[in-house]
Amino acid sequence: MLDFEDYSLTQPAVLVTILAEAILRSSIEKLLKNLKVYGYSVSEVDGVAKRVQRFGTAPSEAAPTEIENYTTVSIEIRAVVSAELSNVILYALKEQQREFAIVVYRQKIEALLE
Repeated sequence: MLDFEDYSLTQPAVLVTILAEAILRSSIEKLLKNLKVYGYSVSEVDGVAKRVQRFGTAPSEAAPTEIENYTTVSIEIRAVVSAELSNVILYALKEQQREFAIVVYRQKIEALLE
């Protein structure tokens, strides 16, 4: 008989949740597929995220001007990955924040994985 107290069916993992503008959906899905993340979900959501636009980044100007506004986010993408892979995803999406409204967070979880 199997003793379930000594045998765990789950493994440590990280749940990455991405809230973004709909225009980013295909690029985020492409990123996940390139990283061999095949198990993820995409949902339509209603939300808002801060977007910082930078102007005047020419070398002759002392400091760029930043304008903060709020933009609608309409997709939520969730993926269960390793801690290392979550770092790669966050790093890649940090670059997207320069042009688009995007919020990314992660949580440590226990998941039933292959």
